[in-house]
Amino acid sequence: MELSSMDNRRLSTKDFVYYEMKKQIIKGILKPSQSFNEIKIASELGVSRTPIREALQRLELEELIIRQPNGRLKVAPISIQEAKEIYKIRGLLEGLVVKEATIKVTESEIQKLQMFTNLLIEAAENDLREDVVTYGSEIHSYLYQISDNHTAVKILRNMNDKISRYRRIGPNESIKRSKEAAMEHKQLTEAISIRDSTKAESLMKMHIKNSLAAAIESIANHIKKYGE
Repeated sequence: MELSSMDNRRLSTKDFVYYEMKKQIIKGILKPSQSFNEIKIASELGVSRTPIREALQRLELEELIIRQPNGRLKVAPISIQEAKEIYKIRGLLEGLVVKEATIKVTESEIQKLQMFTNLLIEAAENDLREDVVTYGSEIHSYLYQISDNHTAVKILRNMNDKISRYRRIGPNESIKRSKEAAMEHKQLTEAISIRDSTKAESLMKMHIKNSLAAAIESIANHIKKYGE
């Protein structure tokens, strides 16, 4: 029993470190191209270096961190090219998802979408940028569920970490983009509420296109400030 308890604690610590480091990369707390200092991270998280190394291996497999020619690890850089590729695929799939969701949506589901949208608008008006991202994600995830398109949703979820990373760049750097995104979601919810699937698809694709433009601007500013 004692060995089992130790194993469970070790597994718990390993997973905690992995998810914490992933969260810091996605939220931009660990900056793109930032090098890792295992001793510093271990000290900040209050753990030994072993779970840090295990987490780094998992994150390297997921391409959220990369190994440099000298063998050292750093946070994967962001790039305009990668953003364009991700958003192109995301736009096509989310357009399809929202079109199918609009056809299938129920009155109670519309009410829940409206609730998320109102919370998103309120967050944008109060410059709560992390909440803007959170409620925006809730809307997209709920549309995935309503659409019941398992294949499209599976592909989107497999891309989720990279999508989340880029999704935060625009709103996190600009209150203007936060408010624009909130209004785009409002228009989208209105189209869904009248079951206009063609309009909803078009609005979703435009929202993704606008998000890409904001991300590209922020990436360019990041590269200018920090280099790559």
